Amino acid sequence: MRNAFAGVLALGLLLTGTAPARADAVYHTERLVLEPIAAAPGGGMVVNIHPNGPEVYAHEIYTLKHVLPNETYDVELWFYPFDTSCSSGVFFGSTPLTTNVAGNGQADRFITPEDIPPPVRGSTHGVKWTVTLDGVPQYETRCTSVTLD
Repeated sequence: MRNAFAGVLALGLLLTGTAPARADAVYHTERLVLEPIAAAPGGGMVVNIHPNGPEVYAHEIYTLKHVLPNETYDVELWFYPFDTSCSSGVFFGSTPLTTNVAGNGQADRFITPEDIPPPVRGSTHGVKWTVTLDGVPQYETRCTSVTLD
């Protein structure tokens, strides 16, 4: 039965011309806590997924829980080229995240291969996320090392 299922799956992939998505062999999915800064309420999480596919270089999922209700936060991605200590970074864009009446919200961002400059591929860098409200930092992750393939 298992061989029959595998055969049907392989035939389906051949007919559709697609291959199954695989996890990145270099960088594995990572979950990072968004820690409150000062007296910010609640907290959250960043899930950084690298699917190793030709169309999506990274998929990032941002979640805030029990923070200020009905607000639009900005989740900022900070990239530290060749610096795993996160001491000298560059802004790599932001994503809006709107909370509901309970102060919960979720957003995501897709990074394509075209977004990653060739000179930084094949090496390890520092990455950090900061969540701001009206330009004021409210939450941040620790610095993490990401190897780009």
